[in-house]
Amino acid sequence: MKFIETKDIKTIYNDMLKQFPKEELKSCEHLENLLGKNYKAYLVIDNEPVGYVLLFESEDFILVDYVAVYKDFQSKGYGGKILECLKQSFETKKGCFLEVEKPNPDVLNTLRRIKFYESHGAKKLDIDYVYPNKYGGLPMDLYYVSYDGENVSQAEVEKFIGLLFRIVHSDVAVRDW
Repeated sequence: MKFIETKDIKTIYNDMLKQFPKEELKSCEHLENLLGKNYKAYLVIDNEPVGYVLLFESEDFILVDYVAVYKDFQSKGYGGKILECLKQSFETKKGCFLEVEKPNPDVLNTLRRIKFYESHGAKKLDIDYVYPNKYGGLPMDLYYVSYDGENVSQAEVEKFIGLLFRIVHSDVAVRDW
């Protein structure tokens, strides 16, 4: 993975506009402002760029804010390789949080994504989670992948979400945690 600098974020933002619902997208300007504040962007390279990851890092955890494989490289195992690379790169962390769309049988990609994350060790947390956005919020599921083999406590989840909301979602009003 290659670190993406602020000046290069527009390169992947055009792809993000195609791959993510508008309700899940932060503005390009907000992403540029976040970089460097425990928020990182990486280009995933296998001889050429195949995808990207944007993540938030705290002392104990990471949250994958956006992860995508470019269309020409999808269904070739890169998604799993990216998750494994994150686990290796952040092996000193307790684990990784993932914000995942609610399952919708009418939208097969939601079911496919959930199955993908679960096949890579993600477990759905029992928490009422609303992704903060300018539209008033988007109900989502919060998943967790343990890197240290331990379960995450409710107190750890709430502390992390509070930090996440204060830093990453500083562009919208969010509830306190």
